[in-house]
Amino acid sequence: MTRLNKIVFFILLLLSVIICCFLFLPMGDSPAMEDIYFQAYDNKSLETVIYKYDAQTRTVCEIGKISGYFHNCKIDHEKKYITGVRSAFGPESISDAASNMEFGIVRFSLEEGTSELLRNEQQLRIGNKQQIIWDNTFLFNDCNKICICYKDETFFHMIYDLNTKKAQKIELSQMNCVVYDIRNHYIWYFVNNRFMRYNIKTKERKEIFQNVSQCFVSDGGEHVASLENRAKRIDLYDITRAKKTCVLKAGWNKVFGSSSPYSCGWDKSGTYFYYIEHFVKLFGSSDTRIKVYNRDTRKSQCIYIKRNTPATTRYELIRNA
Repeated sequence: MTRLNKIVFFILLLLSVIICCFLFLPMGDSPAMEDIYFQAYDNKSLETVIYKYDAQTRTVCEIGKISGYFHNCKIDHEKKYITGVRSAFGPESISDAASNMEFGIVRFSLEEGTSELLRNEQQLRIGNKQQIIWDNTFLFNDCNKICICYKDETFFHMIYDLNTKKAQKIELSQMNCVVYDIRNHYIWYFVNNRFMRYNIKTKERKEIFQNVSQCFVSDGGEHVASLENRAKRIDLYDITRAKKTCVLKAGWNKVFGSSSPYSCGWDKSGTYFYYIEHFVKLFGSSDTRIKVYNRDTRKSQCIYIKRNTPATTRYELIRNA
């Protein structure tokens, strides 16, 4: 190779490196990470433990406990209350007012460390035949309203106002559908293998995509994370650009958490995506990690790890209301 050819080769190599570095640079500075709230239910102790990750000190601490399976939880914008559903975790669980295990809508005070049953199951029932599907019942409007899923011969849904105690029936679909979350005035749900968005105000329906298993909508509704390939892969879907990208793949003997609608979560800006990762061990136990994926840097960091977590323990993220 002549000297001139060496110089040209070196210049081309240098230009290639510069172009690659430019392509993978994050677009601007990422916003500061928010504090993250999550919880773990232990089916042996029949308690839900609430945790907080402090983004400044980068530490996790326990902030309270609630009797029973407390789930589908959201935190208000002032970070004063966590409100969610308390229901059966399995067929052996029963609603018992005497033991402070009554099913219904429960609110936990972060300031006082105490919980309050806002409405019990009987108060939310329409009749004796209808069954409330708690796993598909979600709070919204800063935890002041609930979208309740009922089942009779078919599924149907009601919007219940906790302040006025008034309810309104909504028509999502003539077929059985499963609500997965509600944000602002949009209800996100599955029907006939399609992930849909329903506008409560205009009653407009829109199909987002098809052939997905589990989805997690960002607070602003611009992005959707979906679990694919039996929870071995996470894709991010940009609704505005109608573009799906694979961002995470589980390694050997690992799987992403997929046990509940809040197995994943988002920060308010839509920059940080939270997810649960399990390293599966013998007899159903696993090393459980809660991780944060930065969409700007395309990198993840672990904020919490619990080794040898038994199969009877379920972790969930607490979402912004």
